[in-house]
Amino acid sequence: MKVAVIFTGALRTIKKTIRYFKQNVLLNPDIDVFACIQNDTEVPNEEWDQWLKQEMGDHLKHTQWFSLSDHTDWLSIRDKSLSNLTIDEGWKNYIKNSGSIIEYYQMHLAYLKMCYYENNHSKYDYIIRTRTDTIFAKPVDFHWVNWSDEQVEQRVNRINDELTLSQIELTPQNKFKYFMSTIISDDLIGNIHNIISQYIPNQTSSIPETPPELNNYIKNGLYILVIRANNLYIIRRNLFNLIPSLPYMYGFLRSPYNDDYWFNAENQFQAACYFSNLALFDYNTLFENKSIYEYNEERYFDLDFNVINPYMLYCLVRN
Repeated sequence: MKVAVIFTGALRTIKKTIRYFKQNVLLNPDIDVFACIQNDTEVPNEEWDQWLKQEMGDHLKHTQWFSLSDHTDWLSIRDKSLSNLTIDEGWKNYIKNSGSIIEYYQMHLAYLKMCYYENNHSKYDYIIRTRTDTIFAKPVDFHWVNWSDEQVEQRVNRINDELTLSQIELTPQNKFKYFMSTIISDDLIGNIHNIISQYIPNQTSSIPETPPELNNYIKNGLYILVIRANNLYIIRRNLFNLIPSLPYMYGFLRSPYNDDYWFNAENQFQAACYFSNLALFDYNTLFENKSIYEYNEERYFDLDFNVINPYMLYCLVRN
């Protein structure tokens, strides 16, 4: 199975996060990285090129150094799109100056390089989108695509038991969303009582009723696995078509599941998934979410930068 990693962001904490990127993402030779990165340091790009190649080896297929000054055409499109939004000017300025819409453009640029690479090589099976400042604290090894029906049934029973212990109602939707949002690691099951799981259905699929149906859904269903709204995600390659167009469609998408802030980056991402006919399974916890707004390294890592909490799936490393 071939996997493409779309790797975006700035360099500020990459020398800390790279350890977990190599440990939990670059797990076999069939994983290729397409990076679009902003150099926010005083070290020249050439030195960073050498360092990235040294750390990632043959996994790294392309690095693009991102600077807004090189993309004035897109900036004009962005500004025109934002000017047409019927929202408060303060919100327009916030979106314009936030990093989220720029992240979408970096993702788009890395995606294009991946497509060019595919023209002369085999197509990828899956895409992982990750960031330079955020770690996967568990291996993304795709073990779930190899489950048997019996293994799926055993896991369903574990999920149901944990939901009962956590006093979460055993509805078909709850059982489905907690199964899917914890699929990356069984370590997460014991923390279900702290997990904020969101399930946004697509327009055509129903909730699988039996373990064989669920197993077929895991392997062939129309869905995306998301961590913290739009921070990290995993998706089959053949389903990743509309999402890369987000920087050119920003503000034009609004799904029935969007809230009053339909124009923010998270809702625009959700809308792109909805109009891609993708069910969205979103994982988060208050503990991990604090890494974004109240980062305190001692809360997440020991002095050797080892993960402290065995239930942690992700962390945004601020400094």
